[in-house]
Amino acid sequence: MKVLLLAMLLSTASFAVEVTVNPGKYSDYYHIPYLLVPGKYQVNNAYGFNDGGQFEVLVPKAHFPIPAPNCRKNIIIRMPWSEHEATKKALYETLLTATEPMPVILELNPYVKVLQEQPLSVQLTYCNVFFRHRNGDYVNHL
Repeated sequence: MKVLLLAMLLSTASFAVEVTVNPGKYSDYYHIPYLLVPGKYQVNNAYGFNDGGQFEVLVPKAHFPIPAPNCRKNIIIRMPWSEHEATKKALYETLLTATEPMPVILELNPYVKVLQEQPLSVQLTYCNVFFRHRNGDYVNHL
């Protein structure tokens, strides 16, 4: 596991993000800690909480620390499907009513492009990231 610091300037806000690179069987996985701050994200109520614990959180591109040049408005944070819904449901319910920032771990794969290895520079190729997961279950650590 490599932990690198990725710093970048986005519009008028400066972000410093710790990117953890975890080697996978076929490729590296890129994970970041992210703070979901009330008022700077929206749970996608139209999508709701679906079978397998799937849900979406919309974050305005201006509040997301990784560049996404192909996105116009929002970065969509998706929770993947799994048979274990309880932990996901608790997170979903918390995000709906949160009044305090909520730390989460995000996985940039598969829509991440490495622009430069040293120092690390990445960007998103699409507007999607995922809550970090293993076998579909949410993993809340790097």
